Amino acid sequence: MKKTGITIGLVLALTGFAGSALASGESGHAKQGGAASFSSTGIGPAVRSSEFSLCPTISETAQVRDKGIDYVRTREFAEAVGAVANGTSSYAPVRLPAEWKSAANLWKETFSSTGKARIAVMPWESGPGRREVALLLPSGAFAEPTQVGLDGRSCNSDLLFRASLEYRFRTGQEEAPLLYPHLVRKAASGIQKKIMAKMDSAARSAKRADDIAARIAKAEKDGGGCHPLELARAKAELAVARAVITDFDSDPDVTDAVLARAEVASAELLSGGRFASVNKAYCGP
Repeated sequence: MKKTGITIGLVLALTGFAGSALASGESGHAKQGGAASFSSTGIGPAVRSSEFSLCPTISETAQVRDKGIDYVRTREFAEAVGAVANGTSSYAPVRLPAEWKSAANLWKETFSSTGKARIAVMPWESGPGRREVALLLPSGAFAEPTQVGLDGRSCNSDLLFRASLEYRFRTGQEEAPLLYPHLVRKAASGIQKKIMAKMDSAARSAKRADDIAARIAKAEKDGGGCHPLELARAKAELAVARAVITDFDSDPDVTDAVLARAEVASAELLSGGRFASVNKAYCGP
């Protein structure tokens, strides 16, 4: 197909695929039993979506991956996004949205960056057992689920669709699948739902981790030094569990498995015959 024909098709496709930007969900509220709070205040410095974006992670979603669109996180695609956003591509619209340039810069930075967002779980001031959860960005700043660049400005489906056309033209891969707007919107929506679910489960998992830490501390106080290897193992299992809890990409089943392993290790420290005498050097029942 000639490039002029593709341009005409682009106009028609964008007319058909035009849709509203990803809606921002309301922040959740803390509940009893270690639930998370996603309040809009008190979780750290405000972070604008123009400063960070999880949009490139749409390449890891089923909607995009299953279509064989494996070029989204390549240097060539980031350059194609920049070309469209700066108006140097023939697929760029006559009127360039002002936010497209900042979105393109984020794609370029993401390609060269090794940092990743993590989950931060903090005690909530209203009382014990309740926690505040936020995303911890690579910069060290906090952000809410609606502030991570999955909205229609920094994860614009029109921009990314045009960029996929530019990528295909630049690389000469005329058969490369296109990143259609509806795929971008579905993928971004799925990531935001995953964030909300992960943050909610992180608060509950943190409560389990705190219980494990309390058992280890009790065992150590009551004479866990009589079993240094078991004590070290329990602490190591807990460290792994805490790391998995804060990992945005960890699977819920994996989180549950590592927590269960740490729970078993800590419980074994408190089992009969493992205490040292509090008043004597004797280690035994």
